[in-house]
Amino acid sequence: MVAVQDEGSRFGSVAFDALKRLGGYDPIAMNFRGSYALVGYARVIKPSWVTQQLANSHHGPSEISVKVPLTPCT
Repeated sequence: MVAVQDEGSRFGSVAFDALKRLGGYDPIAMNFRGSYALVGYARVIKPSWVTQQLANSHHGPSEISVKVPLTPCT
C-alpha cells in the first residue's frame, strides 16, 4: 500500500518505476497539493484487487477500499 499527499515527484523516475512494478499505471502524476493511493502486488501477474486512485488539487483525498485475500495468489 502506498499513499502520497501533496507533490510526490521529488524522487522522480525511481519512485515511478517502483510504483509501476507494483501495478501502478500512467498517469502517476503526483501534483502539487494532489494525492495518490495504490494497493499493489510485486509479482508479474497482478491480481484483480490491484488498484490506484489519483486526485488533483482541491478534488479531495485519494481513497481505496478493496478486499485483499490472505491466501496466496497463484
